[in-house]
Amino acid sequence: MPDKQQNFVRHFLGTEFFRYLISGSIAFICDFSVLVFSTEVLGVHYLYSNIAGYAVGLIVSYTINIKWVFDHRQYHDRQRREFAYFTFIVMAGLGISELVIWLATESIEFPYMWSKVISAFFVFLFNYTAKKWLLFSPTDR
Repeated sequence: MPDKQQNFVRHFLGTEFFRYLISGSIAFICDFSVLVFSTEVLGVHYLYSNIAGYAVGLIVSYTINIKWVFDHRQYHDRQRREFAYFTFIVMAGLGISELVIWLATESIEFPYMWSKVISAFFVFLFNYTAKKWLLFSPTDR
């Protein structure tokens, strides 16, 4: 691999975005597992199961985001406020997730699990952008 490509790959692997991709993947696995378990084993409707999974994903995501993903924290000295803002962003993402899952499952007739995967793409982009801009950017913007 030429040096420019190696440098690009090394740089990308060290970025916040890459760390967020890893963090988001871990949170998604937890979220998806709760969704499937609640729906298939407990018999809960998939939209309610999605909310439960999303709550688990929120806690996993918040913990990893503040400990490892982002280099800057605007509210590091006010964790309650930071968590409240983080939760507000995630709740907006939940609204997107619920809408996409419902539309894909009920209108297009995708299985709810595939609908969740589709929604994850949109929610990932929304959450990263909102969190980076509102919570984890340098304060001297």
